[in-house]
Amino acid sequence: MAASKSVIGQTVEAIREAVAPPARLLSDSERSVAAAEIYEAGQLTPTYAFMLFSACGIAALGLLQSSVAVIIGAMLISPLMGPIMAMGMALARLDTRAFRSAAATLAIGAALSVAASVLIVWISPLKDATPEILSRTRPTLLDLIVALLSGFVGAYLTVNRKGGAIAGVAIATALMPPLAVVGYGLATANWQIASGAMLLFLTNVVSILGAVYGVARRYGYRPQAREGRAWETWALLGVMAALCVPLAVSLRSIVAEARETARVRSVVTEAFAGTSPHITELVVETGRGGASDVQAVVVTRKYVPGAQDAVARHLKAGAHVEIEQIVTATGVPPTAGSVLANRVTPTSAPAGPEQKLRAMLSGVGRVEQVRRDGEALEASVVLNGSPGLAEYRAAEQAAQRFLPQTPVRIVPPLAPLPAVPFAYGTSALDADGRRTAETLAWALNRWGLKSAKVEGLATPGPRGPRAADLRVAQARGEAVASVLRERGIEVSVGASVPDVVEGDPARYLAARVTAAP
Repeated sequence: MAASKSVIGQTVEAIREAVAPPARLLSDSERSVAAAEIYEAGQLTPTYAFMLFSACGIAALGLLQSSVAVIIGAMLISPLMGPIMAMGMALARLDTRAFRSAAATLAIGAALSVAASVLIVWISPLKDATPEILSRTRPTLLDLIVALLSGFVGAYLTVNRKGGAIAGVAIATALMPPLAVVGYGLATANWQIASGAMLLFLTNVVSILGAVYGVARRYGYRPQAREGRAWETWALLGVMAALCVPLAVSLRSIVAEARETARVRSVVTEAFAGTSPHITELVVETGRGGASDVQAVVVTRKYVPGAQDAVARHLKAGAHVEIEQIVTATGVPPTAGSVLANRVTPTSAPAGPEQKLRAMLSGVGRVEQVRRDGEALEASVVLNGSPGLAEYRAAEQAAQRFLPQTPVRIVPPLAPLPAVPFAYGTSALDADGRRTAETLAWALNRWGLKSAKVEGLATPGPRGPRAADLRVAQARGEAVASVLRERGIEVSVGASVPDVVEGDPARYLAARVTAAP
């Protein structure tokens, strides 16, 4: 019994020892030495400026090449942790002069880093936004937690003068790549990328500063002289709370996008049921109510006409869906040497461009003719199923990607032109209406027709057509005519408003295009 009580007593004592403030572990002289070392690491020196400029230049090159190894190298040589640590220690001791000095060092260092990144991006021939760049433009609460934990580790190692693992902390917090991305955004005039990366950098700075402040206070660092009430803790908490708002919104948006992407993936797979589909690329943009724009590349054993419409029916009204189909014999992706961005890919492509185009199109329809027109190839084809003009235009775009060195023109069969839709009460083309008008202009050009008539429509008022209704109809016709004229079609414009609406009123919210003799 006595032995049991002894074990319990030892356990309680061990718990008290673990939770007790560690301030007693350091003497006043040890605290002074540690603080002096932290302040020294936060000073502005030529070496600090050179290291930062070089580190951000390396980070920018790594981001443009999407090279993780190069980015990690930039993190390792970056001295940005120094001034942030010094700011946290100065705040814990209420050393205003040291805080201002460290803050100036950080600001100058950040400006030099961004300048180095802008210079590298301007000089570099690579300017595409790589996945490594995009991954640093949407910070969330998870990034704040990572930076906070890394700050705790860094502060603990520094206060106890155990800096051997500080490189790992630098990698975890990743202070340098966000600044390089800010420079990329400024150099390419992409303010969304620049602002997102700046928010990530500020999140890391504030989180590390707060962690250093907390650890320093825990280890007995206190203001040497205080005037007035304590404010620094509440100020830090207020700044972190303000940061949490956009980070929480961003996290919620990312979660919603992930869920919607999973749902869209399921819908696309269902639309290709029975064809062994393999989705190699899926990009989903979301808005209120769900997915607003879907772009997918699907490898399939059989071309599925109307797949885009089938997917669009499961999404919110007005959602834009674009699916490119790669038809293979096995239903699995082609080898790395194949062109994956094509709508269809023959399993064995003959040598000549004409034979390649014929083999490609034969997988999705009946090829009636392929002929040379100067340097271009012109193909008359009838696609399987009941495709619209938009699908013929998409087939041409896919064929052009398949034969990038040869201009390709697909001539669809002659067919009535669909009406260009408008929203109720407006004469402005929305995205769907403009795509339809552009497709009509494409079809007229492929048929060799250089003139057309556009008739704008509108619904009448309760008592019959009004002058305002006729103006709306005329404006709709002009909106479509402007798109056709941009593409070399001569257009005459008319307007029509019925006396009474018969049938579906939606058919009067449009403009009709007919080829002129």
